[in-house]
Amino acid sequence: MSLAIHNLHPLLKELNDALLLEDAAPVDWIVCGGTALALQGFGTRTTRDVDVLGNWMRQELQIVAIGTFPPAVERAIARVAQAHSELLDMGSRWVNLGPQEIVKHGLPERFAERLTAMRIGDRLTLHLLGRLDLIALKLYAAADDMGSRQQIHFDDLRIFKPTADEMNRAIQWVQRMPDPHHRIRPSLRNIVKELGHEDLAYYI
Repeated sequence: MSLAIHNLHPLLKELNDALLLEDAAPVDWIVCGGTALALQGFGTRTTRDVDVLGNWMRQELQIVAIGTFPPAVERAIARVAQAHSELLDMGSRWVNLGPQEIVKHGLPERFAERLTAMRIGDRLTLHLLGRLDLIALKLYAAADDMGSRQQIHFDDLRIFKPTADEMNRAIQWVQRMPDPHHRIRPSLRNIVKELGHEDLAYYI
């Protein structure tokens, strides 16, 4: 199943209701990827899942990687999947913690100031990464030649049409990420060139 804005909102509302039925504690997630793009109106492409980076701690203004969802949350996610045959191919993975490894290395500086909160219901609130931070994460994902969806990430970057300042800040963040096999920098240079920022690519 592809998640688009017309079915994403109802599914998230069902998830909120399922969290209530499972008596789960209120959930505050930081969300990135295609869901964050769709919910904020950045382009019209569909996504296949909801990418959760971690829990947002409102009082401390920080993100916490959670490793796995609590059992009640897992049951709520599965409950929604079971109610939609078109979700069964993804199962409980339609909401996942796939990108959470990024949290260990730190999100772009001052990302918290750019979050957009979206309250789905009493049990579910999403905090969507802002434009600048989505550009940075998309640039990193597109440059990672060990991934399998580089073209999708690159196409998302084209939708954003990053300015020189946005691209420069994204490049600086990507270059701080671990790259033990030295595979990201060459791809990064080519991507930045293809996006029309040859002057920035020269210094990578």
